[in-house]
Amino acid sequence: MRQAEFEQVLDRAVEILTENVRSSTLYHGPEEFEQGVLDMLRVAARDSGFTVSPTFHKHAFPDIRVNGFGVEVKYTMQDTWLSVGNSIFEGMRDPNVSKVYVVFGKIGGTAEVRWGRYEESITHVRVSNSPRFVVEMSGERSALFGHLTVTYDEFSALDDESKMQHVREYSRHRLKDGERLWWLETSHSLPVAVRVYRTLPKCEKRQLRTEATLLCPEVVKSGASRGKYDRAGLYLITQHGVFAPQLRDLFSAGSVGARGGKRGHKYIVDALRGIEEEMLRTAADLDGALFEDYWGFPCSPADRIRQWLALADRYATDWEPPGVLFTYG
Repeated sequence: MRQAEFEQVLDRAVEILTENVRSSTLYHGPEEFEQGVLDMLRVAARDSGFTVSPTFHKHAFPDIRVNGFGVEVKYTMQDTWLSVGNSIFEGMRDPNVSKVYVVFGKIGGTAEVRWGRYEESITHVRVSNSPRFVVEMSGERSALFGHLTVTYDEFSALDDESKMQHVREYSRHRLKDGERLWWLETSHSLPVAVRVYRTLPKCEKRQLRTEATLLCPEVVKSGASRGKYDRAGLYLITQHGVFAPQLRDLFSAGSVGARGGKRGHKYIVDALRGIEEEMLRTAADLDGALFEDYWGFPCSPADRIRQWLALADRYATDWEPPGVLFTYG
């Protein structure tokens, strides 16, 4: 019942605030508007038994607390109901607040103030130097937590790494064809400096070709196939910080496929024969999470070469990898 009563207080407060921001510039400005929300909540809560006060610190989340309820204040001079919200980590969350609301002041266009339940107003996670919630107050919004496997209250109680696991999964599902996550992943440490493939030592080039070939078996497609090196290139840059401007040089150029001066044949075959030992070793050692991510299913180390051959055979239309590669004995 107290929640319903508090939401009635919010109704009255935003009604008064809307009248104020339309008739006066007194509450125009982020700090001024936050003070206005505090003032009007106190007016609306008069005789209700609610105590309205700022939270324990000016940088704490949310901005205002009211008998266990919290109010986060958002403000924009633009004609939009969209705003970048708080960090997903909520490091300075007020421990006395259990239920969070948002009061949003939009000054652009027809000035208006609205309130919403915080978990229903979060529509997205924006990933920059620190992942932050995106708050949207328009009627067409689709709440982020409707797409996750946890509620906002459950999410808020998690440790930081557990929160990031949910953000990664959400971000993966939003990727378009050809896109990959970057620093959001935890399976590797990306070098600070981006390197150019052709400047690397020969042994490192071989290892990178090996890993990209294993994870992206579509590199065996015919020469006329567009985009067959795209995922391999993304792997190099996102996992190793290596930029390869001429991707074909890794797999089908004469520099990697010509043997004994012989040229003009299918270089990809000899290029892969040249790294068979590295492929066997790397298939056993490479992180299994990478195979699951790039192949779309888990695979045991002992079965990876057999599975790679099966995948490659689907892509190679003018030769048969199982009959050409790893044919020992």
